[in-house]
Amino acid sequence: MRFWTYTLTTGSVTISQVDGAMFVSVQCDTTTSSCSVVGNIPFKGLQPNAVTLNTGQGINISALSPISPLDGITITQLSGTIDILIGF
Repeated sequence: MRFWTYTLTTGSVTISQVDGAMFVSVQCDTTTSSCSVVGNIPFKGLQPNAVTLNTGQGINISALSPISPLDGITITQLSGTIDILIGF
């Protein structure tokens, strides 16, 4: 597995199926930071809404098979710095 690492200080990063990402880890820094993570498909008739991660919080998401890589995940920096690691 290979990895891309990045510190997001502004804007957003979107992961699409064509990127081939198998794993993503998002971590808010330990001072004053926050970010949102949102998917792109409805579930049981409910539209997705962003989940906010705050100072020191993080999330890890992985795909089960290379046939079905991660898709439709947008990470948006709201404040501070956000560390992102994506595995391929």
